[in-house]
Amino acid sequence: MLKPKDLENMGKAIEEIGSGKTCITEPVIKAVKKIAMEKGIDAAQLYAGQLTGTDENTELMRVLNICRKYSLPPEAISQIMDKLGIIESGKW
Repeated sequence: MLKPKDLENMGKAIEEIGSGKTCITEPVIKAVKKIAMEKGIDAAQLYAGQLTGTDENTELMRVLNICRKYSLPPEAISQIMDKLGIIESGKW
């Protein structure tokens, strides 16, 4: 369960992610979510780094760096990954 501070920081992260056009595919989102939940954000960022040279890498690293900036726990990162399309559509 997320603590009130986690929810506050999650809101800040969502605001910073903002709306935009992503090109992160569903399989990549699922993989990052799973890795973040099982091994943490460091492992998720290592995975994203393996996508070097792709637009997915750039956007995914940006989102994960924002999550790190706000010290989000794996559960919050998972929720953000689940709703990334909605967040970036501006309808969150």
